[in-house]
Amino acid sequence: MKSRWIKTLVVSLSVIVCLAIASVISFQVFFKLPQPSYSGTEKLDGLTAQVEVRTDEHGIPHIFAQNEEDLFFAQGYITARERMFQMDITRLAGRGELSTLLGEATVNTDKYFKTLGLYRTAEAEYANLSSEDKSAIDAYTRGVNAYINKVKYLPCEYVILGVKPQLWKPQDSLVAGILMIWRLNMPNQFKLYYNQIALIAGNDKLNYLLPSLPQFAPTISTNTETKVSGALREPVTAEPFEYVSNASEFYSPVLMNIRFSSWYIFSGSRTTTGKPVFAGSPDLEAAIPSLFYLVHLKGGAYDVIGGSIAGVPGVNALGFNGHFAWSITNGTGDNLDYFIEKLNPDNPNQYMTEDGYKNFVTVEETLKIKTKDGIKEEKLPVKISRHGPIISDIMPGAPQNCAMMWAGQGYTGITQSVLALDKAKNFDEFHEAFGIERGASLTIGYADVDGNIGYQWIATLPIRKAGDNPIPRPGEKGEYDLVGYLPFEDHPYDYNPEKGYFASFNNMPKRADYYGNSYFLFERALRFEDIANSKDKFSVEEIRNMQLDTVSMAAKRWVPHILRVCNGVEELKPYISLFNNWNYTIDIDSSAATLWNIFYANLMRNTLEDDIGKKCLDDFFKGNSVYLPDQWLTNAIDDNNHFLWDDNSTPNVKETRDDMILKSMKTTVAELSVKLGNDPQNWAWGKVHTMTIKHTLGDVVPFLNLKPIPYPGDDFTINAGWWDRNNPCDMRNGGAIRIVVDMSNLDNMTLISPAGQSGHYLSPYYSDQVETWVKGKQIPAHYTDAKELKQLLVLEP
Repeated sequence: MKSRWIKTLVVSLSVIVCLAIASVISFQVFFKLPQPSYSGTEKLDGLTAQVEVRTDEHGIPHIFAQNEEDLFFAQGYITARERMFQMDITRLAGRGELSTLLGEATVNTDKYFKTLGLYRTAEAEYANLSSEDKSAIDAYTRGVNAYINKVKYLPCEYVILGVKPQLWKPQDSLVAGILMIWRLNMPNQFKLYYNQIALIAGNDKLNYLLPSLPQFAPTISTNTETKVSGALREPVTAEPFEYVSNASEFYSPVLMNIRFSSWYIFSGSRTTTGKPVFAGSPDLEAAIPSLFYLVHLKGGAYDVIGGSIAGVPGVNALGFNGHFAWSITNGTGDNLDYFIEKLNPDNPNQYMTEDGYKNFVTVEETLKIKTKDGIKEEKLPVKISRHGPIISDIMPGAPQNCAMMWAGQGYTGITQSVLALDKAKNFDEFHEAFGIERGASLTIGYADVDGNIGYQWIATLPIRKAGDNPIPRPGEKGEYDLVGYLPFEDHPYDYNPEKGYFASFNNMPKRADYYGNSYFLFERALRFEDIANSKDKFSVEEIRNMQLDTVSMAAKRWVPHILRVCNGVEELKPYISLFNNWNYTIDIDSSAATLWNIFYANLMRNTLEDDIGKKCLDDFFKGNSVYLPDQWLTNAIDDNNHFLWDDNSTPNVKETRDDMILKSMKTTVAELSVKLGNDPQNWAWGKVHTMTIKHTLGDVVPFLNLKPIPYPGDDFTINAGWWDRNNPCDMRNGGAIRIVVDMSNLDNMTLISPAGQSGHYLSPYYSDQVETWVKGKQIPAHYTDAKELKQLLVLEP
């Protein structure tokens, strides 16, 4: 009997083990089948000649074609092999058709994008492309479709969702680029926030709280002009518009929050090599797959390497093209306005103008929503006034009957501009490449192999009848309308400065009177100025390591006040002692960094919630936009009795700056003691400040995400580690892609784009760059020796 029981147990365990092994094997096979091969030969309809694709040890393809048409065909094909689902999500977002994949969860997202009309802009742009640009985009499209038509095993996301990708269209590539510049548009969120501030705080406080750089804020160009900065505007005297909107927060699987970046360049006069060194770091949300796809394109007039947007031909965010290197930062320019239309009480399809009532233009859009019974369709009429689409039902915080006028509506030229950039040969051609663009606000750094350095700032700045429009304005009389745009020739740029360097950390390019609202940043630029002025010449390695600097100028500004106020408070002494001899670095082993960061978040809350309301402050924090509250507190730091410090909830007491400091430190110590224990030596920043790199479907299939990673830095350090004040200290973004180019030796060129090149789970290139990225290192670019790479895939007609 016992023997029979043992046999049964053995058989049962054997079955369980076999099933477990089979499950593991099935799991591995399921996720590995879609992975592409990096060697061999493939025949593709649509090519005109043989193309070589050499892939390096990190999955970066180096594509060698005999003509430009085949080059972009191959780029489309190779990118789709690794990133098809990411490309699909991006183009469906731009189309307003995410719900064809994700169902009811994204209906409000689709309403948002269809109302904005990004795809209508893409269609209009495609119809007016030059023959050369159209050829590149059409070839890229054919390459993507070659993959869609040929692929045997679709990426796992399609299997999980039970769908297949539609064929690619040229307009899909255009809208992917337009979507990027839209998400980098500063005023689309903040002008609505400021309307709420005006409602709560009134005009006096509104004028103080409008973006206003401190006078010590560095500019990119050394500038002695006497023009007044747009930050020092005439006071705003306008009644804010109350809002009764149907809009609500919506889930978006595409990255939508605004982010910030950096680049810096030293000329040969400031380097030990005698040649320029260029370092770029667009700081955006790290996702899996990463936002940018690293690629090297060589064929025809192109020999360019860098970060491409998956779905868009060419190299976009940063790169090197054999003549010069470049990288972008958010230019933070004010090129968007909101107008409140006055409706005809007898006809809601008309709105008032100075010439009487006019009809709205109505565009009939169609929502397509996946259900268990197939795709259902719903009509979505989009009303458009002379100022743009009515966005009240799609943008939270928008007043009723609110129209949006953005310089990029109808035409952006961003993809055409990038293609011109990729094959430009000198600074003049670099400068001209951006003259065709509208709607983006970017600062682009430049350094060439001949020893020249420069930059270009673009924003398509409106010229307004009544000055700035920092909040929604009345639309019926036209007194706040635009009369044109600042000519491209007048947008700031500079070339070969005497100081021997340029650097952009989203700071102001030059002081001038035409920027509108001063959404510029200053903390990281201030730190860089300290570094740049610390010695005469820097080595390549020193310049590379500047990207990893974690000194906080905000901490340096505030800690002396904290010590002065709190040193005499017995209960705080063990904690405040962390600041003694602290060098203000936000390193993962630093407990002082944790104490500082939580303190500053609490100081912002304790000081500002009574002035602008918890909801509005949460909105700023939600977008990782603490730099505006930082502006407000910095401008008030030297006045202990500034009105901002007074707590409106205690009308019989007038609080001071020092009161707010003490209150905030007590709150911070209590919070951290509960979370991390009473011993402040155990409050290391890396314990709480972690980055979880997430997949689009990571909430449903969590193993597609990466494990949380401790990371240094914060919102105010060059090595950015932006974190969510509503979910402390969850890091939201950092250096999403980086490059360093030593013009004295192009073999030393390095770059990185976490998490990895491939969107296929279990691919060796899915997350192989993360550890290198966390350590602050980069990988070889192989720009000069790509032909020697061993992995060779030959594409043949």
